[in-house]
Amino acid sequence: MSVSASLLIDKPYSDEEFIELMRGLIAETISTNAFYEEAVKRKGFQVEDLNTIEDLELIPYIPTPFFKESANFYKNLLKIPVESPQFLYWNVSSCTSGDPSLVGISVEDREILEQLAKKCLFEFIPRSEADWANTFSLIFSPSLKFLNRIAQRYTKIRPAKLYSSNLSEISIKLTKVKFLIKFFILKALWAILIKRSIRGAFGIDSKFVFKTLDENLEKPEEERKYISLGGSAQLVSKFMDIMKERDISYNLGNNCDVITGGGGWDGHKAQLKYDPIDKVDFVESVVETLGTEPKRLVDIYGFTESPIIFGSHWSKKYEDFVMHCPSNARIIVRDRDKLEPVKVGENGYLQVLTPFGVTGSVNHAVLIDDQVELISLKECPECGYQGATFKVLGRIKDWEGLGCSSIVTWL
Repeated sequence: MSVSASLLIDKPYSDEEFIELMRGLIAETISTNAFYEEAVKRKGFQVEDLNTIEDLELIPYIPTPFFKESANFYKNLLKIPVESPQFLYWNVSSCTSGDPSLVGISVEDREILEQLAKKCLFEFIPRSEADWANTFSLIFSPSLKFLNRIAQRYTKIRPAKLYSSNLSEISIKLTKVKFLIKFFILKALWAILIKRSIRGAFGIDSKFVFKTLDENLEKPEEERKYISLGGSAQLVSKFMDIMKERDISYNLGNNCDVITGGGGWDGHKAQLKYDPIDKVDFVESVVETLGTEPKRLVDIYGFTESPIIFGSHWSKKYEDFVMHCPSNARIIVRDRDKLEPVKVGENGYLQVLTPFGVTGSVNHAVLIDDQVELISLKECPECGYQGATFKVLGRIKDWEGLGCSSIVTWL
């Protein structure tokens, strides 16, 4: 059974409904993927074993290293042939480690990924329907075309698309968009002469941002655009520094939000290394320079290996962004030793389970090499959002058995 994209993504799926969808999805996966069929047999798992929400921990999962290009196993995780008209492209990760993940995406997966992203944005970005229709998104990122060229630089696999470009496409459909990372010719010439490379030729088009904000504030209030600033934490933080250096500040109030995504808080993003970003300082800096409120800041958490995108709110209590699991997914946090589920307040690896957007590859149950702290199981203790909540502590650098040869026994 394939989960149809026509099912409502924003439906509040009960545990019973979620279990039923997972049962059907797993049965279909067993019939379409020989590797997973064998993994299920080795584990001694049967679809009939899945009856309650606690039984989710029994489902054989795929650790993220199986999707790494170096493992040369990603094709074994396909559920449809590359030659199939249903196969669309390979999603490529941002290559934090220099070894990208590759996940096969179907036509249906692409549609569901878009719906999941929209759901996340609409639930966690506090705007009215009119605001969404009147939004100008200023994104600290290169253009969509350039992003997909980056994907082709990371891997020789074709067709390929950078995972983050999927989210940029959705922004383009929802709002007017301006990408703010520019190629500066004079910087390029200087870099070539001094460094014999074009590294350092790219920068933030800060003049455009200031001009846009100034012109927008000069308009009568009823004619102003809603402004959304988004991008990686590192680039948004750098722009805040530019504002402080130039002694520029605004009072945008509730007519502006700031959306970060893609991690990078620990000072490591893709092939870049920089000073870690203190989240408390970051939030205070945004509030001070833009004149907005902490509730207008949202961090989006997602990864190439799973279609699920987690929205968040800023928590003064936890001094962090509290991530929320949507109703079309469930999470398990597993301890680092025996990989058993942990209790609320404990840390471990994050496992994500969903029957949605997983028709192209075996990624309905994925164990991520990120360490998180489980905050709640059923409901956010601060905002009341229904579903488990957690905060991201960062990638675990000393994960033993990172190669496929050793972790295959986990299945």
